[in-house]
Amino acid sequence: MLIRTSLLASLVAGLLPVYAQEATQLDPITVSADLRNSQDQDLGASTSVLTTQQLQDQGATHFGDVLLQTPNVNYSGQSSRPRHIQIRGMGERDEYTGAPNASVGYAIDDIDFSGIGMVGSLFDVKQIEILRGSQSTRYGASAIAGLINIQSNEPTAQSEQMIEASAGTDSLRELGVVSSGALTKEANSPHYRFSMFSHKSDGFRDNAFLNRSDTNGRDELNIRGKLRFFPSAVTTVDLTYLHSDLNNGYDAWSLNNNFTTLSDQPGKDTQLSNAGAIKVTHKGNPNYTLISTTTLANSNMNYSYDEDWVNPTFDPVNGYSSFYQNDKHRRTLSQELRAISTPASRLFNGTTDWLLGGYGSQLDESNITQSTFGGTNRTDYSMRKLAAFGQLDHALTKTTTLAGGLRVEQINADFSGSNGDNFTPSETLWGGHITLSEKLSKLHTAYISLSQGYKAGGFNPGLPANSDEKYLRYGSETAINYELGIKSHLSEAHLNSKVSLFYTERSNPQFDGYSYDPITHGNWVFFTENLSKASNYGVEAEFNWQPQPRWQVFGNAGLLMTDISGSPLNTDITISNRQQAHAPNYQLLLGTQYRTAQGYFARIDINSVDRFYFSNSHDLQSNAYTLANVRIGYQAKAWEIFLWGRNISDEKYATRGFYFGNNPQTGYTDEAYLRLGDRQQFGLTTRFYF
Repeated sequence: MLIRTSLLASLVAGLLPVYAQEATQLDPITVSADLRNSQDQDLGASTSVLTTQQLQDQGATHFGDVLLQTPNVNYSGQSSRPRHIQIRGMGERDEYTGAPNASVGYAIDDIDFSGIGMVGSLFDVKQIEILRGSQSTRYGASAIAGLINIQSNEPTAQSEQMIEASAGTDSLRELGVVSSGALTKEANSPHYRFSMFSHKSDGFRDNAFLNRSDTNGRDELNIRGKLRFFPSAVTTVDLTYLHSDLNNGYDAWSLNNNFTTLSDQPGKDTQLSNAGAIKVTHKGNPNYTLISTTTLANSNMNYSYDEDWVNPTFDPVNGYSSFYQNDKHRRTLSQELRAISTPASRLFNGTTDWLLGGYGSQLDESNITQSTFGGTNRTDYSMRKLAAFGQLDHALTKTTTLAGGLRVEQINADFSGSNGDNFTPSETLWGGHITLSEKLSKLHTAYISLSQGYKAGGFNPGLPANSDEKYLRYGSETAINYELGIKSHLSEAHLNSKVSLFYTERSNPQFDGYSYDPITHGNWVFFTENLSKASNYGVEAEFNWQPQPRWQVFGNAGLLMTDISGSPLNTDITISNRQQAHAPNYQLLLGTQYRTAQGYFARIDINSVDRFYFSNSHDLQSNAYTLANVRIGYQAKAWEIFLWGRNISDEKYATRGFYFGNNPQTGYTDEAYLRLGDRQQFGLTTRFYF
């Protein structure tokens, strides 16, 4: 299908008229997630960056719309929006314990939302940056697998406004508003930017018992506000406020693995977040630039579902009724101070740029979990981080740079629970990288890197009294990543491309586990465990090509091989040389789009994902699947209109799976249960610019 579509797109585009005007420039992109705000072309890491224009061309309004189209990035469909993310096969698939320990860093405008990334609205976003491989030098213990950084658009000096509205199947209604400009007409006037985006839809499920179509629906409101002040000619102060109110339903599971549910107590998946950041950039001293970033985030979440998935009439003799609910409150406070060299302060005869920084954060999280069988349990968790980091970039020659970075981080945690749990672990961990970059020419940059990432150890709360010691604690993990890559920016050929090869060796790897109560076998418990060894290796490649001034062809590929060995705690089996869970062997994207001089637009993209294991403790796998999306429209100077379709073939695919007994009509025999992804959807989007 991919080959046929590519050939068809090439044929159609070749027959379209070519208009005599300059091609859209494929400009170099600055990656703000890097410590130095480096250009993507020069960054010695495997990256994917999506800009405002690319997101609008695709019609993406939430990070979940682009996640699976990114090489070697997957997620666990355990929630109404992607929250548990895997990069190169590394990452959590759920979080029930009340002691968060993310593998994938997730930040929005410098505010940390690792592990609770449902707030990833892409309306009025400047760019998404995905850095694969260990980013512990940049982001510490929360980024052993990689980092996702979302940057919204900045305030502007000139006045600009935009309104966007969408309507579609699944009762989709979206409305977005943007306003930006200067507060006054004075030369040094503060700049502002305000954006609001509302999304409502029914959630692609029909509850036959309640005769409702919205029990899995989404009702989301995202508001961003930014102010930029200029206290002096060398100082800039940026204030950011983020409000996200997600009031989503959660009724996604069916005994028949279809889109019709039978629950009598549909759940919720809500998140109310209020967050802010203060960033001060000072360039007064000719020897350095000083950047101070302070963030505060407060989030309240409710996650609940009908545990039996059915209603009392389904099997009144043998059935049971059960409901699960977790109320979570998380508060994070962070402060980072970073000093960056200028050309005047380079070391060793002007050959070496330097960077020094310090970081501190406090995370407090409380959970109240209620379950029909498990009763009520309360947990309180706090984690304090203190880190120091630095980096040197030494120019060996005019074309060769050797960069080295180091981060040392102390992590102190304090956990207590209503059933007697009490843990106070403390660790000091370190990570770093060495990268050799070579500018082969003005068009090509190659790099080779060695990095070490780290992730703190921890404990498994909520286990019954007298549980075996092996269940209670797990050790810290380290990952050594070897990477080789080349990035090309062929301006005359209007082609950008990236290719990277990587091998990651994981020591004491951490994985999610779940089991019936290991003592009484009467209820489910969730835990983190260390297996013996694991490795992750593969290839990532991307290209964006403009063969004609108005025609683009783009694509990417992620090839991933994983290996895991060890004995999961909840089974009597030993895994040897098996693939890791949620780590598909391939992810492919191929697409093309065309704009005419008259303003007409057409786009198609096709995304394929290989099959993958759902868990390390059983052999249930998803099926491979292919999703196709189309978009056609018209763009004038002050307005746009688009017709679009997502998953136009209505492909049935799974994003999460379990293997256990939950059907009373089959005697609770272990069976495969799948959480299905979004169905076919068509809609209309309009934008107006003022």
